[in-house]
Amino acid sequence: LEVDRRPQSNGDLAPIAILSGEGKITTYDDGKIIDFTDGGKHLAVFPASKSQPVHENITPTPKIIGLQRKTLIRLLFVLLVVILGSAIGGGVVGSRAVRQKNKAESLSQPAPSTVQTTVSANIPLPTQAGRYTNTGLAALQWTDLNRTLHKRVYYQDAMNKLRESAWDNSTAPRTPWWINTISNAVKPGTPLAAVAGYPHADYSFPLVKNVYYMTNTNQLFERQAPSNDSQAWKDDNFSGLYRGSNSTFLAAYWNQDFYRQSQQLVVLFQEEGFANGITQGRYTSNSRTSNPWIGDNFGFSQRQGSTFALCPIAKRNGKQIMLYTADRDRKLQQHEYAISEAIVDPGTVIPLTRESATDLIVEPRSPLAIAVQDNQSLYTADTFPECAKKRPLTHLIFYASRDSQRLILSAWNCSTGFSDHTPEIKPLQKPNTTYLALSAVNDRATGKGVIYVMFDPGTGPQIEEWTVPPLAGDPWVTRRTVNTNFK
Repeated sequence: LEVDRRPQSNGDLAPIAILSGEGKITTYDDGKIIDFTDGGKHLAVFPASKSQPVHENITPTPKIIGLQRKTLIRLLFVLLVVILGSAIGGGVVGSRAVRQKNKAESLSQPAPSTVQTTVSANIPLPTQAGRYTNTGLAALQWTDLNRTLHKRVYYQDAMNKLRESAWDNSTAPRTPWWINTISNAVKPGTPLAAVAGYPHADYSFPLVKNVYYMTNTNQLFERQAPSNDSQAWKDDNFSGLYRGSNSTFLAAYWNQDFYRQSQQLVVLFQEEGFANGITQGRYTSNSRTSNPWIGDNFGFSQRQGSTFALCPIAKRNGKQIMLYTADRDRKLQQHEYAISEAIVDPGTVIPLTRESATDLIVEPRSPLAIAVQDNQSLYTADTFPECAKKRPLTHLIFYASRDSQRLILSAWNCSTGFSDHTPEIKPLQKPNTTYLALSAVNDRATGKGVIYVMFDPGTGPQIEEWTVPPLAGDPWVTRRTVNTNFK
C-alpha cells in the first residue's frame, strides 16, 4: 500500500475511511487522521482538521426532529459509514497489529503498546532490499568422478519460490548458469542450508543435493534431487520432523567416510519453544545400519534469531569442525564440534567444547559465513605452530555491519587468534549497497573456500562469487556474477 499522509477534510464531516484507486488508506477516528503504511511498519497519527464551513441561513428550511433535512440525511449517511468503517477499519487495524506483533516477536523485541504520535514527513517506504531482508542463501560445489566442477546457488525469489542457479564446467570455462525452481511452498524470508553427498557413502549411487528451508507453518523441510536430474526434486525424511522458531537460521554439514561407508548428517536450527539454544537434527548410517533422525538440544545462552555457522578445522578430516554462535551479548563464540565416531548408536550426542569467546559483535539476523584458507606453506618446519598440527586451516569470518551497508572480515587461526582484515575486501565492496545474505563453500580436500554474497545496490538483489585468495595477503577478486531470477 502507498499512503497519502495529507490530512483531508470533507466539508463539516470527516469520512471514516478513504480507499483511493491507488490503494491509499486514510482513516479518521476520534478527531484524528490515522495513516497505515505498507506492511504495518509505521502507524502515524495526525491532528484532524477542525475547520467547519460557514452556513448562512438566508432562507429557513423545514426541520425534522429539530434538524434540517440535509443535515439529517448527512447524519444518517455518516452513521452508516461509521458502522461499515468500524468493521473494515477494525479488520485493517487488527491485521496490521498482528503483523506488527509477529514481526516484533521474530526480532525478540517487545511489541509497541502505544501509537507513535509524531512522524517525519519523509518516512521511508520499504525498499527492494527490504523485501529480501533476512532471506537465506546457500551454495554447493563438488567435483565428480569425471573431474567436472559443479556449482549450485540457492535463494528465494520475489514470489517466494525456492530457486537453484546451476553451473558446470563440463563444456567450456564460461558456461552460462541455468535456473531451476525446486519448491513453491516456502516461507517468506526463509533460512536456507544445503549439502551434497552420496547415499550410504557409496560411489555407486549418483550424488544427491539436499536443500533445507522453512514452510509457512515454520516446519523445516528437506528437498532432495540427484545431481544428474535437477528436475526430480522431492521431500526427504527430515521434512516435517521439526518446527523452527520464527527467525531461525539453518546450518547443515554432511561428513562421509567412503572406506567404512559411514556418514553423519547434521542440521542445526533454533527450534520453536527452544529459541534461546540450538537444536541439532542428526542422521547417521554405516554399511549395516541406517538410523532415524535424532534431535538434541544445546542450551546456549543466545538471542532468538542469533546467527550461527559451521566450518571445518582441518583438511580431509571431516569429523572435526568449528561451530560459531553469537551469545546474548552478541559476542561471537567458538565451539569445537566433534562428530562422534560411534555412529552405530543413534543416541550418541555430539560433544561440544567451549573454545573461546571473542570481542566480535554480530547482530541478530546478521548474515554470517566462514570460509577456509590454507596458509601452511607460509611456515617452515621450525616456525610451524604446534596447535596447527590439528587445526591447520585459517577461518575467514564474514558478517554484516549493524546497518548492513558493509561487510566485515575477521581472520582466525589457532596460533594468533583473531585479527581484522576488512580493508582487504574494500575493493569488492560497493557504496550505497545493502548486504543481504552470505554463504560459504569450503573444499576440505584442498583447503580452498568460496564466498557467495547477496546484495542490493538499489536496483534489486544480485549474487556475486568471491574467491578466497590462495594465501593470506593475496588480493581478493570477484570471480563471477551468478545468473539469477528474483522475479
